[in-house]
Amino acid sequence: MAKNNRPQNQQEQKVVTKYDRKVQKRKEAQRKAERDRKIAVFACIAAAAAIIVIAVCVAVSNYTKVHKKFIEVDNTPVSKIEFDFYYGLAKSELLNSSLYGTMTYASYFTSYMGYDTGKSDASQKYASSDNTWYDYFANKAVTKIKEFKALNKAADDAGFTYNTLEDDYNGFIQNIASEADSNSISVGEAYKELFGSHATESSIKPYVEKYLKAAAYQKELQTTLAATDDEVAAYYAENKDNYDTVDYRSFTITAETAGDTASLAAAKTKADAMAAAVTDEASFAQACTQYAATDEDKEKYADETASLSKSAKKSSVTNSSLADWLFTQDRKAGEVTVIEDTDNSAYIVAYFISRSYDESNNTTIANQLLSQKYNELITGYTDNMSVNNIKNRIKMLSE
Repeated sequence: MAKNNRPQNQQEQKVVTKYDRKVQKRKEAQRKAERDRKIAVFACIAAAAAIIVIAVCVAVSNYTKVHKKFIEVDNTPVSKIEFDFYYGLAKSELLNSSLYGTMTYASYFTSYMGYDTGKSDASQKYASSDNTWYDYFANKAVTKIKEFKALNKAADDAGFTYNTLEDDYNGFIQNIASEADSNSISVGEAYKELFGSHATESSIKPYVEKYLKAAAYQKELQTTLAATDDEVAAYYAENKDNYDTVDYRSFTITAETAGDTASLAAAKTKADAMAAAVTDEASFAQACTQYAATDEDKEKYADETASLSKSAKKSSVTNSSLADWLFTQDRKAGEVTVIEDTDNSAYIVAYFISRSYDESNNTTIANQLLSQKYNELITGYTDNMSVNNIKNRIKMLSE
């Protein structure tokens, strides 16, 4: 039997089979997959980090944009978010204030000036001009900023103590919540609709607090600046014609041919004759029927009230010469005059009845005097306030 002469280590060397090679390839594939997985994880982490950096940069950019200096008022920076707060405040106050009677500025703007509350202010022309409604309200915002800066300065100068900030602030945010509820929107949406796209409760809080302090001091001024009875009486004495009313009768005799000298002279003769026939109110009413030129006019003046004007203000009397005669201070009841109406080639026969004053006007005068005092106080501060319109961000309009 032949001996096996191979060395011992060669005898012990394992034979690599096809199965072994398959296992080895599987392990190498697993190691490669693990390396690829780690690379992918690192790539995802890097991508996520890049996204975070971009998001942070955008957030920082937005923060800088709305909080950096937008304009300067009285050498003090006003950020975009502060400006937008006063823009919304000025716009809201104006639109909801009364123009006359029951008409608000909002209804006037929409009905007569084409303002559309559903469109952006910047996209709409203001009053058929090159300006936009944004320009208009932006200027109102600048005025409001100056006014409230003045109020805060005046409050500090007067040593005003503001003790109701917390209650007033809570009331303010409750009003926003109520506004949101009534319009079926979220509170966050309400802040943005009212005070700009970047407005939140926290972002505008510092400006709200300054506004509330100014408003509180403004309210106190209504007491400290209120007109006295003597001031009201003195103002009325100097401006009686603006508040008094008169009762009078009038009748117009028109020349048959406008501009014709003879016709005008004939009309003047009739007017003088009518005036001479008047002895009292009743005789004036009768004379109107007598001197009426047509059957239609005779029928009209058969009604004794046709010639009567009651509670007429001076501004409502269209003929200025007649208005001056009626409101002469020493005018007495029963006096009659003939006044030429050159615009209409006519003569007016007038009969004075009475002059009166409605005591309720005392309140109107008192409010007017309060407004004058307030404006004088505020302009004492705002007249010297500069506005630095950085990069012409606002189109400043002349008052």
